[in-house]
Amino acid sequence: MEKCKADHPLCSRSLNSRLPTRIIDVDLIGKSETVYLKETSGLERDPYMTLSHCWGKEQIITTTTKTLEKRKSGIKFSELSNTFRDAIEITRGLGIQYLWIDSLCIVQDDKKDWEIESTKMADIYSGSQLNLAATHASGGADGCFGKRWSMDIQNQIEINVGEDVDIPIRPDEGEEEHYNILVRTALHIAHEHFTRSMDYASTLEDVSPLLSRGWVFQERLLSTRALHFHAEELIWECASGISCECSRLEEFQGGDPNGLLQLCETNQVKMMFLSMLSPTVTASQLLDTWLEIITEYGALKLTKQSDRLPAISGLASRVSEHLAGEYLGGLWSQDIPRALCWAKGSTTGNEHPSSRVADSSVPSWSWASISNHSGDVPGITYNVPMVAGFEVDTRCQVKDFHQARSVSNPYGVCADAWLKIEGPLIKASFLSTESPMDQETIDWAHKHNVARYLRMTMSWNEIKFEQETTKFSGDCLDTHGRMTNLSPGDIVYCLLLGHFKHSQNDILRKYPAQFLNRDEKELLKTKDSSSEVKGAYAIVLVKVNENASYRRVGFLYQRDGAGWWKNASVNEIILL
Repeated sequence: MEKCKADHPLCSRSLNSRLPTRIIDVDLIGKSETVYLKETSGLERDPYMTLSHCWGKEQIITTTTKTLEKRKSGIKFSELSNTFRDAIEITRGLGIQYLWIDSLCIVQDDKKDWEIESTKMADIYSGSQLNLAATHASGGADGCFGKRWSMDIQNQIEINVGEDVDIPIRPDEGEEEHYNILVRTALHIAHEHFTRSMDYASTLEDVSPLLSRGWVFQERLLSTRALHFHAEELIWECASGISCECSRLEEFQGGDPNGLLQLCETNQVKMMFLSMLSPTVTASQLLDTWLEIITEYGALKLTKQSDRLPAISGLASRVSEHLAGEYLGGLWSQDIPRALCWAKGSTTGNEHPSSRVADSSVPSWSWASISNHSGDVPGITYNVPMVAGFEVDTRCQVKDFHQARSVSNPYGVCADAWLKIEGPLIKASFLSTESPMDQETIDWAHKHNVARYLRMTMSWNEIKFEQETTKFSGDCLDTHGRMTNLSPGDIVYCLLLGHFKHSQNDILRKYPAQFLNRDEKELLKTKDSSSEVKGAYAIVLVKVNENASYRRVGFLYQRDGAGWWKNASVNEIILL
């Protein structure tokens, strides 16, 4: 921590030490078995620490309107979870008097207090001297300090990180001697979780449950420094890089902020976010990175699906300081056509059912409108436009937009939001078919490590325009991947947003033969490997009323071009 303060240019900037509204006084001098909740009005600006933790299934201690005064009178250690106790001991050990814990410092049953304090998350975590992250703990009982363990990925079993092995040594003469050698398992899961070097989603919940939670995402990105108590080892993460006990991650530490960000922004999520706040970043780069941030965030869990926008409002407020334009339900107004091109899950199958967030005013065109049952992961992604590229159609224009902003949190829950957009619109019909999975597709899925999407029977959601059909990604699906808000034969509308180009080499690399469309098969017959096909992006809509109002039901990624919209009329519509 001292090295970080002294040697890291990005971290050594003066922190905003203004205390949050309430803070836990850890009794630094007396170190008694009692700590105190304090209102900070009138207190001097002093350093404080923060805690990131999973609440877990068991009820932890909170502050409510009834217990607020009691918490100020003192909170005994016996009332605290193991995680809270450990965090207090660490705070004391570092010589810091104050610690901020969300469940204690926000009045949980006071909606107004919760809304006001949630807007301050960016300041609270960015102003913290150090954020303690109980990364390995799934609940308060686990604490910060736990037994070191890793996971054998192939066998999915837990193994000890360190083990004493008795090694007999037989010298040339004399009796046999024994030496104890500490054997340490090769660590890699923690490194993958913090560098995104591999697909780590399957191990997050087991090894790093904290990193799978939506609310923690912005806590991690906004804090200047964080110490992660990971199952395998301690991980240090700050605005200038990451490090670990085994020193494998030392390559992510550096004194040159620009060089470090160039190295890490694509494979380390905290560096990726910090690159957005660089004074040299362009608006185009910032908007690109925002879509990557949302894709990362879209894979995380929330207990309350209605929190999807509030839980990222701190990040949005920081980005707004560097980006002109309006923030509309998780999208930025200057990037609307591309930002509408999000998809739910995989276009070849879906593991979890999905629906619109219940009792929510989030518009259907926002990625935040999608939830999964039982608080599961909605899996929102922008991978298609980010990988294939995006060029807005010249006929597509955003004419107007509106959103009623909350006074307490303008980047949180939105209401009465709509878009007025003009573009090529065609009328089509919805089809839903089921077919057994052929062996060629099964082999391809296993080869490309997407076997988890396979079923004996696959449901396809398709759109038919004139005599042609194409598959699309539905927003609301059941457990078999079937649309829940459309029936076969229903009329839908497809609004063209933009285009992308892909070459013969792209086709050969990305798609198996059975997934190729007519134009792509023709392209592969040519000898020119650089030949390109112009694809199309569109959103699938249903008409709400006769006043040209529509709601989104899916995303269409059509690889064989924009022929459907070649002679389409340009319509001005309202998206709700």
